Amino acid sequence: MATGVAWMVGYGAPGYAQTATAAPEAAPAGTQSATPPAKPGKPAKPADDKSDEKKVTELGEVAVTGQLAALQRAQAIKQESVNVVDSISAEEAGKFPDPNVADALQRVPGVSVNRSGGESSQIAVRGFGPDFVAVTINGRPMATASGSRAFNFDVLPSEIISVAQVNKTSSADISEVDIGGVVDIQTARPLDFSGYHGAWSGAGINSNLTGDWKGKTTPKASGLLGWTSKDHTFGWMLSASYYKRKDTQLNTQANSWYADQDIYTTPGATTPTYRNVALPETLASNVLNEIRTRKGFSGAMDWKPIDALTVQFDTLYSSYKVDPIEHEFGQYGNTSDIQSLTTDANNTVTSFVRNSQGPNVMANDYVASYTPSYEKSYQNGVNLGFDIDDSTKLILDASSSKAWNKQSPNGYFLVVGAKNFGTNPTWTNGGSNEPPSYSNILSPTNLDNLTAHCCNAGSGNNVTNKVDNYQFKLDKAFNDSVITRFEAGVQYTKESVKSVSWGTPNGILCNAYCGYSIPVPADAIGAYIFNAPSKIKGVSSPGLPSQWIQYDPRAYLDWLASPAAYNQLPDDKRAALLAGMAANGGNLDAAPNPGSYNDVGEKEKSFFTKAVFEGTMWNMPWAVDVGVRYLNVVSTSTAINQPPIAYYVDPHDTSNGQVTYGPLAPQSDKGGYHKWLPSMNFKWTLLDNLIYRLSLSKTLTPPQLSNLYYNKSFGTRPNSLTISQGNPQLQPYTSRNYDMGLEWYIDDASYIAVEGFYKKVSNFSTLVSTPVPFLNDQNTGQPFIWSLTQPINLNSSNIYGGEATFNYQFTHLLPEPFNGLGMALNYTHVKSSTALSPGIIAASGKFAVPGIGDSANASVYYEKGPVQVRVAYNWRGKYLESLAYGSGAQPATRSAYGQVDLSASYAVNKHLSVFVSGTNLTHEHLYDYSVYSNRFLYAEADGTIYTVGVRGTF
Repeated sequence: MATGVAWMVGYGAPGYAQTATAAPEAAPAGTQSATPPAKPGKPAKPADDKSDEKKVTELGEVAVTGQLAALQRAQAIKQESVNVVDSISAEEAGKFPDPNVADALQRVPGVSVNRSGGESSQIAVRGFGPDFVAVTINGRPMATASGSRAFNFDVLPSEIISVAQVNKTSSADISEVDIGGVVDIQTARPLDFSGYHGAWSGAGINSNLTGDWKGKTTPKASGLLGWTSKDHTFGWMLSASYYKRKDTQLNTQANSWYADQDIYTTPGATTPTYRNVALPETLASNVLNEIRTRKGFSGAMDWKPIDALTVQFDTLYSSYKVDPIEHEFGQYGNTSDIQSLTTDANNTVTSFVRNSQGPNVMANDYVASYTPSYEKSYQNGVNLGFDIDDSTKLILDASSSKAWNKQSPNGYFLVVGAKNFGTNPTWTNGGSNEPPSYSNILSPTNLDNLTAHCCNAGSGNNVTNKVDNYQFKLDKAFNDSVITRFEAGVQYTKESVKSVSWGTPNGILCNAYCGYSIPVPADAIGAYIFNAPSKIKGVSSPGLPSQWIQYDPRAYLDWLASPAAYNQLPDDKRAALLAGMAANGGNLDAAPNPGSYNDVGEKEKSFFTKAVFEGTMWNMPWAVDVGVRYLNVVSTSTAINQPPIAYYVDPHDTSNGQVTYGPLAPQSDKGGYHKWLPSMNFKWTLLDNLIYRLSLSKTLTPPQLSNLYYNKSFGTRPNSLTISQGNPQLQPYTSRNYDMGLEWYIDDASYIAVEGFYKKVSNFSTLVSTPVPFLNDQNTGQPFIWSLTQPINLNSSNIYGGEATFNYQFTHLLPEPFNGLGMALNYTHVKSSTALSPGIIAASGKFAVPGIGDSANASVYYEKGPVQVRVAYNWRGKYLESLAYGSGAQPATRSAYGQVDLSASYAVNKHLSVFVSGTNLTHEHLYDYSVYSNRFLYAEADGTIYTVGVRGTF
């Protein structure tokens, strides 16, 4: 099996007694190594040696469970591994310590998370973001519908996990290679139990912005059942889980910032009143009511029909549905109607006043939005392990995985607006810690002056990802030799990712109604007054009203398709709308946009060889694994483009460009690469409890999928005309890695570790923009100038840093009952040679590495008798999110974030316990800015999540 952690039922003791031993390297895809791991300097045991099994049985009378046992297992994995590994373990069967695998992984040194909606969805390792971290399930690649190479951990129920292992240095036998690292999610095996065994839990979840327990409480439940024969030749396990959470989120956003804008306040002027000003795109305040539902099922079977053959089968299904109903109050920017403004020394606007008359007067936008997602995924795998003799094993593994998200047709983004005629809306910068605000606007509850504006049915992309994987491996162990193990194997992976967006075809709705020119009767669209939750400082705009207009989205779409609406249009717009509706089946429903279709297919062939050597130097045991992996990848990118053939600026709203699209044009291109990836890991046991490590390797990360997409997308805002296209010829990022560390193991649950790392990374994909003339201005006849942006392999960077970890259990230091105390501390510092100051990035467009930043975790736990308590603080320093965020293509930075979590449980008896947990007890919120801290981009508050429940085992 992939994990060296064995799950055993302790004889003569209740619950699960779990050993704290681990193989020095992970075996592929759920298989066990040919022989138990030998300690450095000692010969490997023969495969039929039963001494370990006997020792596990004897543990029954001193079985250790709970969070202390989980820490002991994680420490044992780290201590026994030759490569640099950290992990997080389940406390017992079906009891992972956090509601989400990513939430748990954030406590691993060097691991930080990307947060959304009160949950952790993706991870970064040592500053390298989700696209640089490979994820496997039992050594097998798992499909994801994220639309990128980043794995969405929030789709996985945590109850199915035994161990999540983070490989920070490469070893040739690990089935995936990535610069940030490889995370292997390992599930328990049936033959690690005895007889019937199981666990169940039921809980209530309450999520609230204010941290109070109020509103709707939703259920969470899980169950695990298994059976293993007395002779341990056959066993099966089944598990299922259900999770539902209802919550409210507040967020405020500016979408993007436009730098170097020239502002003309006098009509017809040839000289700008203000030069090189940086302005926000919009100010939008959102109340998001969400329902998140996660379901999971897994099954496993182990069978030994003969002593020499082991058959393992695994199946996993998960689904994660998010239903987000968004109520938005927004004010869109328009540089053409600014009357006056002020700026600071960085040319960041600090305030501006907008006109009260004319075609570009700001509107109060009442937005109804729904962007559902329903990601489903499965993985099936079979593994055959055949013992040729006591020291030689052949392993064949085959798996198939698929993930898809096809909710896009059900979404919508709709806008009803009311223009602020007769007022001078005034925007004020909120500074470095608070969103900006608008004042002097019309009442947002007046139902008498509503007009139609932007509208679209459908949302986002439908994504399908399929991965087939085949692995074959030879594992040979040696006794009484410097070389203790030799491994060789081949692997073939075939993967495809398909994506297509859904929406009202060809922009017919916006081409007809954008511009606030058609009155909308309030009763025709079911308009009502929406009551917003109380403001949250640092997240809500200070000028946000407590009430604003909302409406029935379906009624609004039906009205737009009715004669009452389109008979108010000019003849040309009405004719275009009716023609578009007729081509769409007579309605305005969402349809797939053929011009957005992308299909990237990859075929990867690889082989590896690896040898493990052991001995002593100055009477101190050492071990080294050295190997090489060869990869050959061929990719094909297919797209269908639908370029615009006409473009004009709406005279009623000059911030809006309108487009007519031409015929479809399919295209395809091939790419690929082949690389040799050597690796070496050296471990030297200086003392019984002091270990020195040195690792050298070459790794790669494949090009981002979005950069391989070959279709063209068009940004049609008049002040930001853009054309974006992928590049199938991109080469992978490559890195030469150097790691060194020292680890002092105080006891089985206490250690101090200091590790340093250096990565020399080349071939970063960098977006390069070139001005190109495209389409003519219908008024002047001159072509518009667009910015064509494509990724190319251009830059390199040196990433370096260090990790410090201190875990300590006070068992022998404090008297009872305080000897149940323990703590875990870690801090990771990461720097980049291309980290530039904001001014330099903004002014010159020079390169920097997103994601680089420090992280730290601190937890205090108590476990004594029936009581368990843990308080944890997780922190991530500020980091660059993107070099080109939004349509303004300016850098985006996420501010430092830290939150406090609490969990506790009480064992009523040996089979039953009650538990409680709280996430984000201090109500922290996310905050993003562009280049300078007073260029606000985004703030989000999700509040606190409480869980109270009961758990049983048998």
